[in-house]
Amino acid sequence: MSTKGSKISLAAALVLGSSAAFAQTVEIATWSGFRKAAVSFTFDDNAPSQVNDVAPVFDKYGYKATFNLVTGWSMSGFQDLASNGHEIASHSDSHPSGTMPVSEVASSKQKINAAISQQYGCLTIAYPNCNNPGASEVLQNYIAGRICNGQWQGIDDLMTADGPADWSKAPAIMTGTQGTSDFKTYMQKAVNQGGWVMFLTHGITGKNNGNASYSPTNLSDIESALLWANQNDSYVWVAPFRNVAMYVKERKAAFIDPMDGGNADSYTFELKHSIADNISKYDYPLSLRMAKPTGWENIQVMQENAELEASMADGYIYFDAVPNAGKITVSNMDALSSSSSAEESSSSATTALLDVPSAFPFAVYVSGNAIMVSGAEGMPVTVFNALGHQLRSTKVLGCEQKVFSGAKGLYIVKVGGHAFKVRL
Repeated sequence: MSTKGSKISLAAALVLGSSAAFAQTVEIATWSGFRKAAVSFTFDDNAPSQVNDVAPVFDKYGYKATFNLVTGWSMSGFQDLASNGHEIASHSDSHPSGTMPVSEVASSKQKINAAISQQYGCLTIAYPNCNNPGASEVLQNYIAGRICNGQWQGIDDLMTADGPADWSKAPAIMTGTQGTSDFKTYMQKAVNQGGWVMFLTHGITGKNNGNASYSPTNLSDIESALLWANQNDSYVWVAPFRNVAMYVKERKAAFIDPMDGGNADSYTFELKHSIADNISKYDYPLSLRMAKPTGWENIQVMQENAELEASMADGYIYFDAVPNAGKITVSNMDALSSSSSAEESSSSATTALLDVPSAFPFAVYVSGNAIMVSGAEGMPVTVFNALGHQLRSTKVLGCEQKVFSGAKGLYIVKVGGHAFKVRL
């Protein structure tokens, strides 16, 4: 994990015990995983090639994309994408030749939510022909809206770490015959500037594109971009439009609230923000780090009664936590081992797999080198290895949570009463 790149630093004096106060700085990363830039890939117009050809390439590299659907066209196959962690977003009801009717802003969201089961429903929109039907109506229904190539509308083609000036006008770079095939240059530019780049693609050259015939893009160019991102994963965060928009909004409003209590072998604080509306709970996990105290080699991070996936590198303790989800405690487990014990249990998880409907309300999938669970807030999660030995027991605190990262292999993840086979 890279410790480089832009971030905001929030210092908190965490009072630990009655006789001593330890100054401890907790930092919130500008981008997830303390990376230098964010990249989002979006796809318009319900192309069958997006289901059959594009999504498998993203899954191959552990990345997720945004698929913007016209509700009046076939939505076949896109539930499977949502169930695998991809974002399904709005692209109007009718895809008119001009500006979409204002009435379709809300109705397209409602129709997608009725047809596609995904975490918190449809949260972003992309406008046909790049024409924003009205910022007020858009932002009453979505956390963000996407236009097309920013340069066409006098807007920079890259966004800063603060996101677009107008959240109803997030710019994207057109790809294909009417746009670019040079994904790498734009991604490198985002890294250099510490910003966010979003791509807009329609159909795929030589594939079944249905209504998405405009400006087809070579699938090999997309795969080359994902390979480059994978090779530079410590610098580039690839995530759907929805996820990045939530992260930026939360991070800009977030603060650390120190808490009294504890001792020299634990630090306790809360991560909070003041965002509130009727569109989203804004509970996407933010990436945090704190300097590793001398002698701490075996650590545990808990948020309320959920153990968070954590790592140590370059003198820091890294973890993701959900804002407003309760107190966070970072502990030196070697010092506390006398009062706690790690239990490894066996389970029949390998033989107790249940059939999970394709339109299940939550998703379990791999992102990078981690197992993720989304849309299952409050549900218990247990991770087992292929032999049925329990590796992690936690619960989902927000809209998405990293529940385990480790060696390559087969794992069984139980969410509530259902179990999934997942391969890292």
